[in-house]
Amino acid sequence: MRGITAAIALVTVSLAFVGAPGATAESAPPSPLRYTKLFDALWSTVDDHFYDPWFRGVNWQAVGARYRRKLDGVTNDRRFEALATRMLDELGTSHLYVEPPSSSNAAGVGIGVRFRTIGSQILVSALDPLSNARVTGLRPGDRLLSPQSALYGEPGTTAMLKVQSCAGEFRTLDVKREGAFWPPQHPGFEWHEVALSPHRKVGYIKIDRFDDGAAELADRAMAELKDTSALIIDVRDNSGGNLSATRLASYFISGPPRVELALFSRAYLKMLGHPVTAADVAAAPKVTGAYTDKAIFAAVAAHHGGAVFMTEDMGDKRYAKPVVVLIGEDTGSAAEGFAWVMRDFTKATLVGRKTAGALLSAETFDLPDDWKVTVPVQGVWGPDGTDFRDRAASPNVTVNWTRDDLCSGRDPDIAEALRLLSSSVASHNSQ
Repeated sequence: MRGITAAIALVTVSLAFVGAPGATAESAPPSPLRYTKLFDALWSTVDDHFYDPWFRGVNWQAVGARYRRKLDGVTNDRRFEALATRMLDELGTSHLYVEPPSSSNAAGVGIGVRFRTIGSQILVSALDPLSNARVTGLRPGDRLLSPQSALYGEPGTTAMLKVQSCAGEFRTLDVKREGAFWPPQHPGFEWHEVALSPHRKVGYIKIDRFDDGAAELADRAMAELKDTSALIIDVRDNSGGNLSATRLASYFISGPPRVELALFSRAYLKMLGHPVTAADVAAAPKVTGAYTDKAIFAAVAAHHGGAVFMTEDMGDKRYAKPVVVLIGEDTGSAAEGFAWVMRDFTKATLVGRKTAGALLSAETFDLPDDWKVTVPVQGVWGPDGTDFRDRAASPNVTVNWTRDDLCSGRDPDIAEALRLLSSSVASHNSQ
């Protein structure tokens, strides 16, 4: 999953494991030089760029020394990825992961299927239209009986899985492993309206990403849906993107004061020297209209590692009619920032389930041999000093799915949204 900003920066990293205890030849057992250099570059990149100068209370040097001593058992890319992942997990944060080269046998993929856990059951919730899983007959509502770990492996290889259909039939399927759902579809916006009666139209916007260009798409969608009686915004499958989400949020905020979201890097946090407060956010440099990765990173860099990004006053373009935002467990990162703003600073009603809890701003760095590491380089704070780091947004109205919903094709989130909007529109029209 990408962060609020997901720009790829090409950097030169140091191969020296600077200052870390255990980095000497005397204290670390020998290991292949390739993985030693790769490990040192990985550790150093995180050490240089992780946004929290106190590493969330973790002794990062000690962690690095401990894992470096385990390099003796690393003999291939898959083992290195496993070791590196365990080390990064010690920081207990989202947006921190290592990626092997695409040509490496460590780069495993699944079967082009999304799953939803309901109770103790793991159920198929969506399939990529081109996936072999769909061709072989897997369908929403099918219950997975095989371990999920067995689904992953090299692209083109076959996974054998056992499932139970909605009708209760047990089947064994051979399904090809295929990369799906990433990169995300483009554009990340789609919208339309439905006339429910001669005088009542409901608009629907589905947003899978808030990437570069999302602000322009938001403007187009809102221009076309401005005459609707109510609006549903669906970010249930939105994996994040960047702060272009604030452009869409601006349409629903009633004038000043404008909402502020602060991005602070390690340099800025070290300068503050204390936990972020509302006064710190109020005093930080203000930025409006930065809706691309490049513009966001440039604004932060221009202000010594910290900036506050503002919503805009949309004037007579503001949408004042009822709005429902659909969220769920796959709503992540920048989409969670959007959910927080809509819940706390507009009259919108959030419907669904808690979001992923993966809200940070990340950047991807090159490592030797075409490996990469993604590192959270900025934290996110609200106008009152609230630290949004990996905090899930909760809905105003919780909706729990059942297997029958998946099997029948019913969408209980949409059903609840329409029910709420029916009464909201009636109330709005009577005012």
